[in-house]
Amino acid sequence: MNNNQSTYTLGIIGVRGYVGKELLALVNQHPKLEIAWVSSRKLTGQPLNNLVENSSSILIENLSPEQVAAKNTDIIVLALPNGFASPYVDALEKNKSTQIIIDLSADYRFDKNWLYSIPELNNIKQGNYQLNKPIKISNPGCYATAMQLAIAPIKDLLKGYAHCFGVSGYSGAGTTPTPNNNLDNLKHNLIGYKLVEHLHEKEVSEKLDYPISFSPHVAEFFRGINMTIQIEFSQPQTQASIFNRFNDFYAMNDLVICQEAIPTLQQVVKTPHCVIGGLTVSKDGKRATIISCIDNLLKGAASQAIQNINLALGIEPTIGLTS
Repeated sequence: MNNNQSTYTLGIIGVRGYVGKELLALVNQHPKLEIAWVSSRKLTGQPLNNLVENSSSILIENLSPEQVAAKNTDIIVLALPNGFASPYVDALEKNKSTQIIIDLSADYRFDKNWLYSIPELNNIKQGNYQLNKPIKISNPGCYATAMQLAIAPIKDLLKGYAHCFGVSGYSGAGTTPTPNNNLDNLKHNLIGYKLVEHLHEKEVSEKLDYPISFSPHVAEFFRGINMTIQIEFSQPQTQASIFNRFNDFYAMNDLVICQEAIPTLQQVVKTPHCVIGGLTVSKDGKRATIISCIDNLLKGAASQAIQNINLALGIEPTIGLTS
């Protein structure tokens, strides 16, 4: 892909939700990306700057899959709920003018024809994407990102299940009213949901090729994920050796921070970073606990999409995310 091109046009399908708005804000500050159009059935006719400050005044449209394909846009982002992407993908695959399609839903995470990419883990190097157009990228899930970043550096040392206890802000439940984003339900509360066979449990187990169990919960704060992971080693380990593993593994990745102290959501909210820390190893060296924190709307969705777009364009993955 030609990374010397000055700018690339980008269209977004679905901006009513929290992630779509976060993505709009990131594209606005990106030196290589230009919003060409935005499609949303429920927000048709509104100017973009109603959603995001300092945004374009172009009006939101309600575009059919065929109309989206006819736009001849360089990059298309599907920010739709699960189950709605395929008509747009089918139309875009017939029109080879689009260079990149990136889907933020779970629709293609298990499809071998799509690139599944956590940039720090999946060895998809800068500019080394498939040559066939359009390049199709499936963005990982938010919980799945937090879990994989914490388990991947040490998975070869483990035995048995990695047990993951996740707590998300209620933005993870979306904008459609449910008991999990009802502030009266959440006040002074912590609510578990989908406690067996959550989709992200399957996602992590398959992508890491390692079994995990996952218990998600939602709390009364708006954004962020705190993931506590309990693991068992096949051979005794020391805290120092495991901590060095993490430092070495992420030495070349600016957006993953490894620290000795327990991470907090305040460190990651409104940032594209993952902070991993709080590593505690049992006295016999056989068990450990580690905590991974991300912003579910950014590193768990929108900013990770920007990383993946940057890589597909052959430019530095943090462009538009760090100053």
